[in-house]
Amino acid sequence: MTTLATWRTALEAADIGGEHLRLDYTRCAKFIRDRDTGPYVGVRVLAPPALQPHLLAGLAFANRTDDLADAGNSRLAQARRADWLAQARRGVSDDSCPYPIVRAFVNSITVRGLCPSWMRRLLDAAELEPDFAGFADEAEFGQYVDRYTWPLLMCSAGLQYQSGPSEETARTWRAYADFAQRLDFLNDLRADLEAGRLCLPADALTEHAVARSDLEQGRDTPDVRALLQDMCDRTHTALKEARGVLEVCEPGQLIAARSLLALQERQLNDIRNSRTRVLHRPVGFHRATMLRTMLGALLT
Repeated sequence: MTTLATWRTALEAADIGGEHLRLDYTRCAKFIRDRDTGPYVGVRVLAPPALQPHLLAGLAFANRTDDLADAGNSRLAQARRADWLAQARRGVSDDSCPYPIVRAFVNSITVRGLCPSWMRRLLDAAELEPDFAGFADEAEFGQYVDRYTWPLLMCSAGLQYQSGPSEETARTWRAYADFAQRLDFLNDLRADLEAGRLCLPADALTEHAVARSDLEQGRDTPDVRALLQDMCDRTHTALKEARGVLEVCEPGQLIAARSLLALQERQLNDIRNSRTRVLHRPVGFHRATMLRTMLGALLT
């Protein structure tokens, strides 16, 4: 069982030295804690102390990049995104970079030996993300995962491996990225539709005789239910492949990975059982559910 550690102990275990750099990592941790408590608690409770600052820096960088990519195309959003991408592409961790999250992440990929190409691929994809409108079919979905989701994931998960993951290990994480993206698109249907994006394959709607307006208006019809069940089936198939990450995790990360997969499987089952309610609101978790799942992973 992972020993709970204070944040100071985690910084010391990760050999994060210098007041300014420690503050950068602390800001990463706060960003994740304030944005989404679940991942923060998961890292702080389940990950080895020496990995916690690096994993939180990776999560902060990936999530902040994703937030900016999803912020739309207003002049302000474009300016903020362009500056973030430019500063991140410089790849420096000193005070010439104005973003603490970028400074910490660049330090982490240097210390941990993660190939910088993962960061570059994410930044290139994030630049194109505001123009994303959806997929024609499964092939286009796969291209999206390759281009965007997989690099985004590896900017955090890849940091568990000293000198970076092997090519085979990275391919295993690609299977997890496929599953996680399917689950996210299912659960975020309402928000994505409101933002003008349909993140289900268009040919699946045609196959089930469902119009986009049916989803936008949250209609509970046999055809809509059949479409959503089909998407759940595809996601469940992807989950079977995603479990391969349990074979390639670093030993200290196995409990965290097991816990995350258990939570995501429960979320998928809840979406399936909700019939069409996911068209109106996402399926979330109470904190007690997350804690019970983490405890179960610890005791398994």
